Amino acid sequence: MKKKLLRKAIIWSILMLFLYWAWTERYNVAEYIRDVAGIELPVNPRPEGMSTLEWTEKNYKKEMLLLSKKYDVPYAYLMALTVLECGGEKPAGHRYEPGILKKLEKVKGGRVDRLENIYAKHLTNCNDGCMENLATSWGPFQLMGYKAIPLGVLVDQLRHEDDAADIGVKWIANEYGHFLKKKKYKDAFHYHNTGQRFPLSGKPRTHSPYYVSDGLKYMKYFESRQY
Repeated sequence: MKKKLLRKAIIWSILMLFLYWAWTERYNVAEYIRDVAGIELPVNPRPEGMSTLEWTEKNYKKEMLLLSKKYDVPYAYLMALTVLECGGEKPAGHRYEPGILKKLEKVKGGRVDRLENIYAKHLTNCNDGCMENLATSWGPFQLMGYKAIPLGVLVDQLRHEDDAADIGVKWIANEYGHFLKKKKYKDAFHYHNTGQRFPLSGKPRTHSPYYVSDGLKYMKYFESRQY
């Protein structure tokens, strides 16, 4: 009986020590879980009662104001897109896309000619880890890793929070900034998510049917709070 109680006491002591360590070193725990288990945990949890829009504003307002001016892209659009893509979390986290990996593998193996402007020559020396990084979306705009190739940057730069935001806005300005200059925001949101402008049929092809309408709604919020 005493041995059982002693064993329980030891187990509980170890558990309490682990929980204390997990609390004091929660960033490392989150990183460990992300890297080993593939589960992304927020390392900077949103305060109770704070909306996603307020959280995004708190985390990204200064940064997006600067990038908006640098690349001449509407601030309200960048903030709305940040809400849609990463929920305002900072670090933004990442999403691995197995379907994209399969497409890249077909390009690398010569089974298909290309994926957008990615050809087999770009993937020749890319190992498994490299391929997975290319098939993962990064940063506040969840830019796919393979976009780094035509941008002439390293995937590691997309994995770095500050670089990812800057590179992301640069890509937006170059890729579909013409929609933004003409205030065709429906086309811009739809293009970011699907690579195509908003369909003439009126039926979006985004992963969520509310992606575009929510984006437009969020823009109005940030437009009223830009200054």
